[in-house]
Amino acid sequence: MHTYYENGTWKNRIEGGVRASNVVRRRTDAVLAGRSMARKRRVDHLIHAPDGPVESAKTFRIVARSG
Repeated sequence: MHTYYENGTWKNRIEGGVRASNVVRRRTDAVLAGRSMARKRRVDHLIHAPDGPVESAKTFRIVARSG
C-alpha cells in the first residue's frame, strides 16, 4: 500500500494497482486510511513525501517463525 501526494490530494494505492483506492485532502487522513487498508490486506505500507521519495515504511505481513 502506497500513500502519496498527487495533483493536490493525498491518495492510497495498492502496489501494482492502476487507480487510487481512496483520495483525501489531508495527509493525516490518507496515512490512517492507508495503514488500515495495509493491515487488513497484510501488506507493507509505504508513506511517500510530497516530492516522491519513501519517508517511512511499516510491514503488516505475517512472518512465519522457524523452530
